[in-house]
Amino acid sequence: MSEQQAAIESNENSQKKLEAKRKKEYEANRKALDELCEFYPEVFSAANPKPLQIGIHEAIAADGKLSKTRIRRALNLYVRMRRYIACLTEGADRVTLGGEVTGKVSAEEAVHAQEKLAEIDKKRALKKPQAKPKGPRKNPRKAPAQGKPKPKAAPKQATTESPEKAEQRMQAKLEALVNKKSN
Repeated sequence: MSEQQAAIESNENSQKKLEAKRKKEYEANRKALDELCEFYPEVFSAANPKPLQIGIHEAIAADGKLSKTRIRRALNLYVRMRRYIACLTEGADRVTLGGEVTGKVSAEEAVHAQEKLAEIDKKRALKKPQAKPKGPRKNPRKAPAQGKPKPKAAPKQATTESPEKAEQRMQAKLEALVNKKSN
């Protein structure tokens, strides 16, 4: 094996390890976020996020239901969700752990959120495969036949055969398959 091939394999292995590590971290973050949503459903919702109080992590830690690591993991995922960033509009109410309003989203914070949304959308657009141009579809199976057109087959009619006859027909098919010579 050449040095170049060894380097390529080493790079592929490190990429796989990095992907596995990222996946494992994401799963841990997701579990922590699920716990946070379970403990505080009036504040944390992945489907309908609300702007959070600045420093809410301290209130969660003081509550003692989650460790600081779990809080950090959960909030890390939550505040980076596109839906959460989109809810940060100017003048939107920030909520405390108890669900009470504690302040408003500033104009500066809203502008920052809009910039983040633009970045997210740009990255997503780059990840999507380029769409094929719309036009007439060409399906080789459905291409018009050269020469005579094929006659359409008559639609199959429902048969009302007895169960014994159906069983005999099935047995005959099975025997034919078993006895069929393979190429």
